[in-house]
Amino acid sequence: MRIVTDTKLVNRNVTIARYASLGGIGLIIAALFINLYAISRPMEEQPQLLIYVVGAFVIGYLLSNLGGSLNFRWGRRPDRGLSDALRGLDDRHTLYNHRLGANHVLVAPNGVFVFVPKYQGGPVVFEAGKWKNPGERRGLFSFFAPRDILGNPAAEATGESEAFKSFLKKQTPEAEVDPKPIVVFMNSRAEVQARDAPVTALHVKQLKDYVRRQTRGATLPASALAAIEEKLGLAEPQPG
Repeated sequence: MRIVTDTKLVNRNVTIARYASLGGIGLIIAALFINLYAISRPMEEQPQLLIYVVGAFVIGYLLSNLGGSLNFRWGRRPDRGLSDALRGLDDRHTLYNHRLGANHVLVAPNGVFVFVPKYQGGPVVFEAGKWKNPGERRGLFSFFAPRDILGNPAAEATGESEAFKSFLKKQTPEAEVDPKPIVVFMNSRAEVQARDAPVTALHVKQLKDYVRRQTRGATLPASALAAIEEKLGLAEPQPG
């Protein structure tokens, strides 16, 4: 399998996530120390110091949340997880990460697949038109960790498919491909029960076999792919 990843984009966002989280925590700690210092000062000095306390805490909180949000999306490197899950597919398959409009697109001989990775653990259920994720049991200290919200994976997958089609229309208007959206649960402890979901949802361990079993569908011609890669100036893909 060939792998084409926008590594600069990934590394940049991972770095931003790291420094935003560290900066946010640093400012929150600074707010605590400034507050302690303010308590020790005369009453007439405290209001001005409290302004710094509130400012440092608010900015630190916002930075910490930004870092956490970016880390949820980029820090876990779904591109690597998907590459590992699909390892063994031949060179007729190419996995594009952050390159073809959508975040993760597999161009295969039997069709085009758009992946939406999710990291929830425990039961993941689709019933009565709703997604549910009660979540796995969490330890005492994990109570303070941010919760990864499931949201609406089907809507996300549909949005990613539309983003891919919009990109393709701009690059090669003559190529009309309807990609198959797939929600992929990456957590080893996820238990997926979503047969009636509007899009395919499965565990990452099932992904490669699922792709192989699909009947032949419309895919991107090699000439169209080559033209897109040349137009975007993509580096030589790495084997997977």
